[in-house]
Amino acid sequence: MSLDPPFYQIILLTLDYHFLASTEPAPFLGQVWLDLAAIVLMLLMSAFFSASETAITAFDNFKLRGLIEHQGDPSGIYRLVLENRRRFITSLLVGNNLVNNFSAVLTSNLFAIWLGNAGLGIATAIITVFILIFGEITPKSLAILHNRAFFRLSVRPVFWLSQILTAIAIVPIFETITQKTIQIFQGKSDKNAHSGESLRDLHLMIKILGGKGTLDLYRHQLLNKALMLDQLIAKDVVKPRIDMTTISHESSLQQFIDLSLETGYSRIPVQGESKDQIVGIVNLKQALQKLQSVPKQRLSEIAVIEAMDAPIYIPETKRVTNLLKEMLQQRFHIVIVVDEYGGTVGLVTLEDILEELVGEIYDESDYPSVQESLVQRDP
Repeated sequence: MSLDPPFYQIILLTLDYHFLASTEPAPFLGQVWLDLAAIVLMLLMSAFFSASETAITAFDNFKLRGLIEHQGDPSGIYRLVLENRRRFITSLLVGNNLVNNFSAVLTSNLFAIWLGNAGLGIATAIITVFILIFGEITPKSLAILHNRAFFRLSVRPVFWLSQILTAIAIVPIFETITQKTIQIFQGKSDKNAHSGESLRDLHLMIKILGGKGTLDLYRHQLLNKALMLDQLIAKDVVKPRIDMTTISHESSLQQFIDLSLETGYSRIPVQGESKDQIVGIVNLKQALQKLQSVPKQRLSEIAVIEAMDAPIYIPETKRVTNLLKEMLQQRFHIVIVVDEYGGTVGLVTLEDILEELVGEIYDESDYPSVQESLVQRDP
C-alpha cells in the first residue's frame, strides 16, 4: 500500500501562487461553490482510485482464478487482469495523480481568494491531510478488509478507464518508460526469482490450510511433495549406473525372461560393451509375445535385440516435472540419464518419480512370496 507524496502538490501550489500573485484571484470554475464541489468530487475519485489500486493489487492470481472458476467471466475482464494486471494499475495511478493534482490547484486558488498570499501554506497543509485521510489511508484500508467486494466493484470501471487512457496513448507511454527504467536498474528479468516467490507463496498457503484443518495430513504432505518436485532434476532421482540391472545385447530372450523373474523388473536396459553403451530397452510383455510364435527348441536362439525398443536419453539436468509430463504423454516408463559427455549416469523410471510424490510403491515384485511363485512357474 503506497501513499502519494505531497511534494508534487507543494510544487503545484507554488506555481499557482506565483500565477495568482500577478492576477486577481477568482474561482477556477466561476463560482466558489463549484470549486468546493469539484474538490469534494476529486477527493471521492481519489478514494475510488486508491481503493481500486489496493483491491486489484491484493486480489492475487490464485484468488482471481478461483473467482473465475466459481462465478465465471462472461465479459472476459477478469482474464484481462490475469494477463496484464500492470495496465490496470498504471491506469489507476495516472487517474489518481490527475485528480490529486487538480484538487491541489483548486484548493490553492480558493485559499488565495480567502486569505491572499498567506493561503498557500494553509492550502498545502489542508489538502495534504484530506488526501492522506480520505483519498489514501481510509479507502486503502477498507479495500484490504473487503478485498473481494472492492475488486468486483472496481474492476469494470477501471477497465474502461484503461481503455480510454490506452486509446490516447497515455498508458502505453508510461508503461514503456517504466519498463525501460526497470531494465536499467534490474537488468534482465529473472524468471526463476519470480517462480521462487510463487512457490514460497504456495508453500505458505498450504501451511495455513493445513493449520486450519482444511487439508488432512495426507493431502498436506502430497501438496508439499508436489511443490518440492518442481525443484528436482533428473540427477536427484536417478538410479546410479552401478545399481542398474542390465542385460547384454548378446543374450537371448529366454535369458532376459529368467533375469526379469529373478529381479522383478519388467523392463531392463540392454547394454553393449559396457553400461556406458545402452542400446535399447527390452520389455517382458513384448518378449513373451515374440516367443509365442517360436518353437520351443529355438527359444534360446532368439536374441534380446529382436524384441527391444530404442532407449530414450535425457540430460541429468532435466527438470523432473517436465520429465514426468513427457513420460505420461508419450507413454514410456524408463529413461536413460546421461551426462554432458554422453556417458550413462543411471536410469529413471516412472515409478521412481511417482514415489517422490506418494512414497514407496509396492508391486508384486516387492513381495518375496509372489516372486518365488513366479520363479517356480518358470519352464
